[in-house]
Amino acid sequence: ALPFKQYRALPAGLVAAITEAFQRGNCMRLILYASSLAVVLGAVLASTVHADTVRPMIGGVLIEGYDYGNDIGPKGSIAYNTQTNEFKGSYNGLKMPKGRRAIFAWLHDTVNQQSRYLGPVGWLKVGTGGKNKGRFSIKVPSQYKGGNFGSFEIIGFTAEKTSFLNGNQVSTKPREPSGSRIQKSLKPAFYLFAALPGADTQQAYCGHGQDFFYAKAPEKQSCYD
Repeated sequence: ALPFKQYRALPAGLVAAITEAFQRGNCMRLILYASSLAVVLGAVLASTVHADTVRPMIGGVLIEGYDYGNDIGPKGSIAYNTQTNEFKGSYNGLKMPKGRRAIFAWLHDTVNQQSRYLGPVGWLKVGTGGKNKGRFSIKVPSQYKGGNFGSFEIIGFTAEKTSFLNGNQVSTKPREPSGSRIQKSLKPAFYLFAALPGADTQQAYCGHGQDFFYAKAPEKQSCYD
């Protein structure tokens, strides 16, 4: 059965005609009306779906800002809204080095090892845990409207100089995602990351700790930790 809100969205004339045909036992008219109803229902149901499934965000602790022996990896969630063309989500346990508390989002392609600037996430919220989450909203450039991210598989957050942001306003746009001094091969160094909606990717395990990453070409990609 349709929820009441969606039932009310159906054309009144069509509902009345189906009811009358059913009461009179007119099978031919019922078949005709049923095909019309299927088209209308498709449009009604599609209009109620605004966002993709919420996806987990994960991160590691073998990176600047963390105490590997005592800290646990950050976690979060993210969802893309096709109508507003933006990502929204939250995180817990995210840390960054002193002087690099400006969070920026990037799209990443592990096959071609390419990253593309997406936009600012905001200043890091410290002391997150439990219900005290950091929350974010990322406006997506119009070229990706509808969730068509091409060959990019991952959305990842990097830690850039704190002065690059003034609140949520960009003071200095980073030319490329920052890397890691601890692991030179780790560039970009994503502090939190998730698979993009519709991405042809898989989750791989790095072999230590809680360190996972998403990649279409795991053999070409260092762990995001």
